[in-house]
Amino acid sequence: METGIILSGGGARAAYQVGVLRGISDMYPDWENPFRVIVGTSAGAINAVAMAGGHPIFRHNISHLESLWSEISVERIYKSQTLDLFRNMTGVARRLFVAQKGASPVALLNNSPLRKMLEDEVDFDAISSAIDEGRLSALGINACGYSTGQNLCFFQGRDDLKSWTVGQRAGSRTRLKLDHVMASAAIPTVFPPVLINREYFGDGVTRQMAHISPALRLGAERVLVIGVSANSMCPVERPEPPGSPTFAQVIAQVFNGMFLDTLDYDIDRLRLINRLLELIPADRQQEAGLDLKPVNVLEISPSHQINDIAAKYIDGMPLVLRNLVGATDRHHGTAASLASYLLFDPRFCRELITLGYHDAQQHANQINRFFHEQPDGQPTAEG
Repeated sequence: METGIILSGGGARAAYQVGVLRGISDMYPDWENPFRVIVGTSAGAINAVAMAGGHPIFRHNISHLESLWSEISVERIYKSQTLDLFRNMTGVARRLFVAQKGASPVALLNNSPLRKMLEDEVDFDAISSAIDEGRLSALGINACGYSTGQNLCFFQGRDDLKSWTVGQRAGSRTRLKLDHVMASAAIPTVFPPVLINREYFGDGVTRQMAHISPALRLGAERVLVIGVSANSMCPVERPEPPGSPTFAQVIAQVFNGMFLDTLDYDIDRLRLINRLLELIPADRQQEAGLDLKPVNVLEISPSHQINDIAAKYIDGMPLVLRNLVGATDRHHGTAASLASYLLFDPRFCRELITLGYHDAQQHANQINRFFHEQPDGQPTAEG
């Protein structure tokens, strides 16, 4: 049975995923990579390519990924000097008023340091070798085309895997390169889009409503989803009295809707389909032409609000960005929420790794059942 993993987006929040993976690797220290189908989006794409092109022994691979996130800094992701920040921000403002035909895309931040880091850390030839040797079935990286609005999964994998198109969702077979990862991780307006072939692409969470579907189409028959939202674990708190929303608050909710809420919706939808299939007798499914089977999905998400953790380390962001996200009130929840996407601070990332490791331990029984479920020979449902 092909096992897949979904690594969602969320900027610096993706450090949480490494903690979960570390917990799994400690449960099975001698295993090779247990995930034969890997799909990543946004910052999750960075973890995805690192997993796919890393050491054959899963534990060693994750140890390297943990070291990378534990030592990360703002300077390794984007240029954080005040002059660089003002130069980019004024460039964005100027383009709002003066059209420049043929000009390169602009964004609030220059993420060229991220490209340099990934050039040093990711071995794309090793990804090809893993596929050729049968240790990996497929690697998919999601991005959004800004001209067509199509959410596209660029994938590399077994020879029998074919491209697909379903409305505004598609999969394109290709040899993955650094540009695909940079495009997937290009948070809208924050990082610049990347030109791939004839179109500029940005963050893969944009217009993504079916996070799990690409993994199923690439052959996964059961999937582990590592989210970066505590929506299902922590109740919503309403302010007393409510104040007029700031610009930063509005943007924070837009980002939360893109990075967090759509994944929760997709998981709920899949579980509902699983339940309905259990209630429909097999002969009735056959009569109706439903070539489907319930998909075993295990979700592991933060057991504590990441916003609360981010609030402790907002001082790790450049002052200009702290003001931009509305962090003048250190304890303002939405300021911490927005900051968490760009808070590439080693203290913050280490605490997220610790939280992910703890949550993996809490899910140890479910993880064990997940990996040892036996196939039943039925076709797999696709989204």
